[in-house]
Amino acid sequence: MDNFVDSPWFMRVVAFLLAVLLYTSVNFNDFELKKKVDRSAQESTEIITDVPVQAYYDNENLFVSGVPKKVQVKIAGPKSIVQSTKQSKDFELFIDLTDLSIGEHVVQIKHKNFSDKLDVTIQPEKVNVTIEEKVSDYFIVDPEFNDNMLAEGYQVEDLSVDPRRVKITGSKEAINEIVYVKATLDVKEKVGKETTGTAKIRVLDNELNKLDVKVEPETVQVSISVKNPSKKIKLNVFPKGTPPKGVTITAIEPETDELTIYGKESILDEMEELMVPIDVSDVTKDTTIKVPIELGDGLNFASPQLVKVKVSVEGSPETKPADESKEE
Repeated sequence: MDNFVDSPWFMRVVAFLLAVLLYTSVNFNDFELKKKVDRSAQESTEIITDVPVQAYYDNENLFVSGVPKKVQVKIAGPKSIVQSTKQSKDFELFIDLTDLSIGEHVVQIKHKNFSDKLDVTIQPEKVNVTIEEKVSDYFIVDPEFNDNMLAEGYQVEDLSVDPRRVKITGSKEAINEIVYVKATLDVKEKVGKETTGTAKIRVLDNELNKLDVKVEPETVQVSISVKNPSKKIKLNVFPKGTPPKGVTITAIEPETDELTIYGKESILDEMEELMVPIDVSDVTKDTTIKVPIELGDGLNFASPQLVKVKVSVEGSPETKPADESKEE
């Protein structure tokens, strides 16, 4: 036996086996590392936002508040599966309240139809919900419009809404807290004619807090008709400036002594006349001047817009004496 161990062939075999073992060990580690790198390169993580949440409960008799309309989902796994899941969105997020009693509960958002190869994280994972007895009632809608969006001189003549009543469903407590049911017509441009638009219903309590209720329909049509009030007022003219030396203004007479002014009633009510200045600085003889009618804030139109004013004069402009030094 000792002779065999001491033989050179034994030593050669042992050295060979050790070399093979060392080679296998090194290459196995490289192989495992390569597998990890390849697997890492093939995996992906994506965040899907605005994912709706379905709630399961007895919606004929119960009303549930606190369920988020949309949440965020993080998925991680094989890149191909992650991408196809993100594109197809063939999955569902839900909370199951079917076995829960009336009251407040903390429930977990669950999911289904995700691949088993995906790691799924929902944010938030849990939500606070309140289950209450369902109550429905009908309320009158109050249409609104921002007067700052009226064209200059216009005012609201009528504001209407269709439908006039809406059905509101919620908890008994929320229904009892309803004070305002409003629909505000939003416009992008100043309104100077009859306008109709879609407005979303807002249900508010006494402190203008939005209530968690269901409204049917959620939107209504709000129509606004406007008017441009008018009033006939006296036109008075007066001279402005000083005529040339030697010229005297004897009369200033407009072809009409009355104007029709359009604008806000509150401003028109205070107007009895309009004073218009006539510039006589350059008048040297009898002439007729066309004067534009200029209006202030809250007024938007005058009829006529141009007024002819006859200016009568006496005398003539003095001739400047010749320069005596030049005559010499």
